[in-house]
Amino acid sequence: MNRRFFAKWVIFCLALCFLGALNAHAQGDGFSAPEKTLGGDSWWNGSPWTPPDRGFNWYPPDAPSKKPLKKAEPQKSIKEMETMEALQKEINRLKDVAVMKPTEANVRNFLEAQAFVMDKGSFFADVARRVAWQTPSVDYNNRSPTANYALLEKNDMLKSAQYQAIANLGKDYGLLFFFKSDCTYCHSQAPILKLLENSYGLPIMAVSLDGGTLPQFPNAKRDNGISMMVTAGQGVDVTPTMYLINRATKQSTMIGSGALAMDEIVERIRVLTTTKPGQEF
Repeated sequence: MNRRFFAKWVIFCLALCFLGALNAHAQGDGFSAPEKTLGGDSWWNGSPWTPPDRGFNWYPPDAPSKKPLKKAEPQKSIKEMETMEALQKEINRLKDVAVMKPTEANVRNFLEAQAFVMDKGSFFADVARRVAWQTPSVDYNNRSPTANYALLEKNDMLKSAQYQAIANLGKDYGLLFFFKSDCTYCHSQAPILKLLENSYGLPIMAVSLDGGTLPQFPNAKRDNGISMMVTAGQGVDVTPTMYLINRATKQSTMIGSGALAMDEIVERIRVLTTTKPGQEF
């Protein structure tokens, strides 16, 4: 019994000596206590059960890398802007600042920026007109002259074309005039249409929406479905309203509604019957 106890005691002492030697060796090799983690406790000495997000890692997690702070770029002057988008954005920013905080400095900054933009626009306009003068394909004066003598000649040609167009239409077309007897503008429009009929030979058919008549058109026809026919079932709600109609095919073209001068009626008829969209522009 004593031998067994003695043997255990010897083993225990040897174990203590081994642990002491191991500790001394570790210190002699330069091992030092680990630095504390971001949480404040030593990762090596802490328990894997606290804190709960510690995890079962053989080694502590790497410290997060510190991203270098980006230096704010200096605000560019509006004169340094290189695109229209940047220029517009800056002028709007300066305007917002000047309106919301109308100090002398803020208002001055906006006005100076606005003057700069106006100067840019004026410079562009000057260059554009010089280019147009020297490039016939983009010079609008070739299509629509502005000289007085040229305008007079253009008006004479236009009137001749209008008269010819209406005269030719009078053979196959007529003008439907929808009115109401209590419509003030209809009473004013009637003598103009009568003059149009006498001047150009274009037949006018007055159609009454309420069964009444007008002095210039005492034999006006009552609307018995004519308005539904020319409008594809929509009907006529506004008076006066005028439609150009082919007497043979019954095909109709709306000229307009409301009070119109005779020159305007004639020009609309010419444009709608003798030209295509974009032809004169």
